[in-house]
Amino acid sequence: MSVFRFLICAFGSALQAMLAEASHARILCIAAIRPTVPKSAPGSRLGPLVASLVLALGASLAHAGDPLALHRGVNVPNWLEWTDLTPKGDRRRPPGRAQSVSINDFNAIKALGFDFVRLSVDPGPLLSADGDYRLEAFNRLERAVRLVRRSGLKVVLTLQAASQAELSPGTSPEGPVANGLDDRYRVVVASLAGMMLRVGANAMALELTSEVDPGSCDGPSGRAWEAQVEGMVRAARETAPALTLIVSGACGGSAKGLVQLNPAALKDDRLLYSFQFFEPTGFTRQGVGAAKDVKGAPWPADAVAKPLALVFSKLLISQDEDQTPNDLESRISDVRRYLDGYLAGAWEESRLKARFSEVRTWAERHHLPPRRLLLGSFGVMAANQNRGGALDADRFRWLNAVRREAEAFGAAWAYSNPNGMSLTTPDAYRRPDAVVLEALGLADKRAALPAGE
Repeated sequence: MSVFRFLICAFGSALQAMLAEASHARILCIAAIRPTVPKSAPGSRLGPLVASLVLALGASLAHAGDPLALHRGVNVPNWLEWTDLTPKGDRRRPPGRAQSVSINDFNAIKALGFDFVRLSVDPGPLLSADGDYRLEAFNRLERAVRLVRRSGLKVVLTLQAASQAELSPGTSPEGPVANGLDDRYRVVVASLAGMMLRVGANAMALELTSEVDPGSCDGPSGRAWEAQVEGMVRAARETAPALTLIVSGACGGSAKGLVQLNPAALKDDRLLYSFQFFEPTGFTRQGVGAAKDVKGAPWPADAVAKPLALVFSKLLISQDEDQTPNDLESRISDVRRYLDGYLAGAWEESRLKARFSEVRTWAERHHLPPRRLLLGSFGVMAANQNRGGALDADRFRWLNAVRREAEAFGAAWAYSNPNGMSLTTPDAYRRPDAVVLEALGLADKRAALPAGE
């Protein structure tokens, strides 16, 4: 790297306190970190030393100014079609379908009153593809992100396997959990950070730790996860010192995992700290998996409502005309046991408040302002005529309580939006779900939607 470029890099970093953005200086820094001079060239032994000096200067950008401000968001899983880039069979086959993102969808989200979207990005194609296919994966992602940004929404890219993006809350991932200590994964993180820098770091954030193994919680597992977080943060910072990054704790990214994380070990003032909330899972997961026959379990947990929940569940089960009387009784017995287990947990609103209080106390202990907290995902399965889940009144009470708790201490939030928890009704008209919008404090925004949305 020339002395001129080195001085420009240093000068740009020194001016960061005066300038809102130091784009040109930052680009020169990035170029210096990745010199194009072959290792065999004369004088190339100075490369690591120069790169280290540049990183030390550029690292100051990670502590300059506040991270990206987020307020009300919504998760958008499986928004990008690129399964054709995952090598299956002949890896030389050309890319197939293009991106499935539609600007109209994101314009509608913006009209509902959201200021950001949390977009799940399957790292599979980025990790497994090579050469032109890997380049096409990054190019396709960048084109799609630029299209989303045209809606005026801020963008959080969260690394999450496609199989996990549609999982019900509280379940384990079907695919392998990303290892932040793996060199190839860290290269992907650095490349994504560079792409987001090109699109515009002032309206984007990269979430590094969405795909967390729910089985990794306490003791050595929690410390091992923290080491992965540190590795991914370093990888992203090598390319994008000023980009907002988002991290979460172990235990599936839950509040329990977050309060075990040590922010002091990360030494980064441009980090947001995320956690998801689906407690009690006995309520939010009814209608899913082994609880698919459960309908109408109340929140707050109320033993008086158990008989009514059994009525709804029996009506749902009786729709299956192919089952024998013994099958019917067995399924109803399973529902009874599920309801007994859920009600025994005594999940009242005071217990929900206590869980959020743990997060607040953790943030205060580590001197983290509320604007650096993100409730990254929360939601509850909605019942309909053919599916178990929560009734509208209980669903409203829980969503409204969780949203208000996050807002009470100034945290941003993002509503969960997979199948069954969608912002829109499951019918052919796909109208905005009035229960969700009312609970999220967005009911007055429905009139802003264009016709047919």
